[in-house]
Amino acid sequence: MKQVAPDKYTIAWFKLAECVSRGERERALGVYRLLAHSIGNPAFESQLEGDLYLSFQDTHTALAKYHEAVKLYRQSGRILEAAAVFEHIVTLDPHTYTHHQQIIELYHQLRLSRKAQEHIARALELMTHSGQDAQLEELLTFLDGLGSEYADYATEILFSQTKI
Repeated sequence: MKQVAPDKYTIAWFKLAECVSRGERERALGVYRLLAHSIGNPAFESQLEGDLYLSFQDTHTALAKYHEAVKLYRQSGRILEAAAVFEHIVTLDPHTYTHHQQIIELYHQLRLSRKAQEHIARALELMTHSGQDAQLEELLTFLDGLGSEYADYATEILFSQTKI
């Protein structure tokens, strides 16, 4: 692969930022596509593309690109990066139960039980407020498969909610 001069690489990033700040969507995406050839990290490229779409208020396409980035990060064993992108996904689309389930699994893999518990609580709140009993049972089964500490934590939350 031919090396690009560092100053041209920097100029491309500034050009991209300029296009975004002016609201020139198609031009920004064109500059991004040229710049992406020099990045060499497909997961980061998808994440960056998602950021571009989000900057132009195209949340649906941005979410698709973020999901692609998570998939690529996971395939390359970069679980922490996958979890970070999923945090962004959950922020953009907090009412989707499966997002919480997937991020719980990532935090479990990273042995970050406190973060997993945080998302367990969010998922339970989402499900109990929207009456998603089937998904609630599915989540409890999923959590039990990860480890009894998660299932016990979820049961404790559910029990405390019914006492109130």
